[in-house]
Amino acid sequence: MSSSARHHTTPVGQPDRQTSDPAPPEISDQELTELVRNGDTEAFAELFNRHRGAAVRLASMHANDAYTAQDFVAEAFVRVLQAIKSGGGPSTSFRSYLLRVLRNLVTESARSTGRQVSVPDVSLYEEEYAPAAGNEALKNYESGLAWEALASLSDRWRNILWCTIVHSQQPAAIANEMGISPNSVAALTYRAKEGLRQAYLGMHVNRKGHSAHCSYYVGRLAAYSRGRLGKYGSEEMMLHLRDCDVCPVLYREINELNQLLPA
Repeated sequence: MSSSARHHTTPVGQPDRQTSDPAPPEISDQELTELVRNGDTEAFAELFNRHRGAAVRLASMHANDAYTAQDFVAEAFVRVLQAIKSGGGPSTSFRSYLLRVLRNLVTESARSTGRQVSVPDVSLYEEEYAPAAGNEALKNYESGLAWEALASLSDRWRNILWCTIVHSQQPAAIANEMGISPNSVAALTYRAKEGLRQAYLGMHVNRKGHSAHCSYYVGRLAAYSRGRLGKYGSEEMMLHLRDCDVCPVLYREINELNQLLPA
């Protein structure tokens, strides 16, 4: 039996000691990846189960239908498996590597068919005054979680992103319209971009079905991942993640997605 999937059995008539013994620590993605390199197929099945949901959510933002999204996900996992078996593949974060492969796969598909694929990417807003970013950026944001994230921002933040990205306005012009200084425009743009990134990350977490206690922390996971909670908030979150069984899984998902975003 594979080292990644050993099952506990209790002899007939014997008490189940598993209920009293502490559960063994969960094997890490990095350890599972090494097992795959050594030929353990069940280890890759475990990685698939852990990260398929995140891949499907991302693929659904790129694809026109659920069937295409599933095809993208299946092909991405195949490419990752081939890379691992050939001695390459992820060296640190499996999920980040998988999602990058998925993005590359979507781009390849779009180029081969000569069509536009909607790819809502928060990094589009990193280009403050790119002349060609305007309508394309807005079109890409009008799908999936990225559009929801943008729509969740305050009117003031949406307005400044609209002016700087969609209309490519210069800070001086925006300052005149808003009645603030160009420096204030730059500061407001920075806060709006960071707010957008946090909202985008937060959209990947289903806040329903958690206890009232956990809901408070789930709502702050994106800010914690971005390093924006401050000293007291970060310490509070660390204590909760240490004692909670649910939130560490959500944090790992958000944190790995955050690695794909600008700092």
